[in-house]
Amino acid sequence: MKKIYWILFIVVGLVFSAFTVTCGVFDSHLADLTIDWLAFIAGSFLVIEALHKIFTSKSPLLRDQLFRAFRVVIGTCVFTIHLLQFMRY
Repeated sequence: MKKIYWILFIVVGLVFSAFTVTCGVFDSHLADLTIDWLAFIAGSFLVIEALHKIFTSKSPLLRDQLFRAFRVVIGTCVFTIHLLQFMRY
């Protein structure tokens, strides 16, 4: 029974520590810039990778190309949203 209390105590302590560190890190201006830069990278990767697949693909099937075009749209939206947020700072 005592072992369960120790495990519960350790889990609660770890959750509290993680919450405190997360709030401290994400309350800074540096975290906002980091998230925006990572979103730029992710959006750019989606657009570049999907465009590369569209132009190098031999299958003209609409289904394959439609999903790739959808990835281009999502990547462009992610990039644009975080670009506007970055310009706000």
